Amino acid sequence: MKALNYLAITAACFLSIACQETEWDVYTPNGADIYGNTSIKETNCITIQELKDKYAQQLATTTNREAYELVTEDLQVKGYVTCNDIQGNMYKEIAIEDETSAISICINEGGICGYLPLGTEILIDLKGLYVGNYRYHPVIGTLFTDKNGITYASRMSNAVWAKHFTFTGKKKSRSELTVTEFANGSTRTTWDIKDAGKLGILRNVTFKNGSYYDGTQKAIPFNDESTYSSGYDNSVSWYFNEQPTSVMLYNSQYAKFAAEKLKHGKVNITGILKRYNSYWEIIIRDTDDIQPVE
Repeated sequence: MKALNYLAITAACFLSIACQETEWDVYTPNGADIYGNTSIKETNCITIQELKDKYAQQLATTTNREAYELVTEDLQVKGYVTCNDIQGNMYKEIAIEDETSAISICINEGGICGYLPLGTEILIDLKGLYVGNYRYHPVIGTLFTDKNGITYASRMSNAVWAKHFTFTGKKKSRSELTVTEFANGSTRTTWDIKDAGKLGILRNVTFKNGSYYDGTQKAIPFNDESTYSSGYDNSVSWYFNEQPTSVMLYNSQYAKFAAEKLKHGKVNITGILKRYNSYWEIIIRDTDDIQPVE
């Protein structure tokens, strides 16, 4: 009798585990039952460029570097995720892009890539969020005041974010995402503030010296031992022979590929184009974004 009871208990345990595994299979990371707000329906959606035009003064002001404004209307935007935090080079931030433009969304959360992989289209309810610029780069977020008393649009809590977005159900593969050409060698296309946030490419460029900041700007020579950003006291910028020093490859010292060596020779570089004051930073998502030119 005891043996039968033990067998019954064992069978129940296996059945329980099987049920749990089935539940985990159903609730995938992209499931709207876990992430996002399924009550959001597309009603008054504008393009990202229309959003930038509407808040043009806040995004490109010269009188207040970190300008912002609260969205009080029932407005929405949608776009495909073109960059996330999968390799740690983008920190608590994603970029989305539609057929007109792109913008960054600041979220105080790690592991965003787990439920917002590249190519996922999302719809964002903007009412109650802020549109503004950080060092002239356009962002969506909530307000933050730093130790110097400067207030700007920055990372919203993950709880706030969860109330303001939903999945559309559409996806693109990485190769299907639109990539805008910003330069081919020394030939450049438009570098207007409206381009900030786009997924772009610099073709046929080569690295030269770099720099990092530790209270003062420190120069770094480019040689066979040069890494993306390992061994320095801060994030590292690498410049190009074909472009002015206002354009740079910017790498976080916390990126998973920080210790990997930079490629020599001509390369094509894909990444998010971020504006930082009068500079342009290209932020790669992983090392596959840098490909040698055959």
